[in-house]
Amino acid sequence: MKKKRVAIATSDGRLVNRHFGNSENFLIVDLFSDGSCELICVREFKDKEEDCSNEQRIEKRVVMLKDCDVIVANRVGLCALEKLSDKIVLERQGFIKDALKEIVEIFM
Repeated sequence: MKKKRVAIATSDGRLVNRHFGNSENFLIVDLFSDGSCELICVREFKDKEEDCSNEQRIEKRVVMLKDCDVIVANRVGLCALEKLSDKIVLERQGFIKDALKEIVEIFM
């Protein structure tokens, strides 16, 4: 069974509702080709954002999510897209379950 590790920018665990560069939390799930998924963890960014440049914030997130195959956020800026060029990046809003279903249908 095929599997993809997915990072989802969310503030509440239900909705894709955060911008990649500003998200303090990413829900990490393993998504399987049969549509099932397993929650791996929630990765939190505890850095003091005011002490970081925009590029530093993005770089920290890219490094922390290096094991993920798919990134889902409501917006992803051009700088982040360049650094995530080896990933599937989806800009979505709405329920996480709908984004996961779409990933299975399109990419698995």
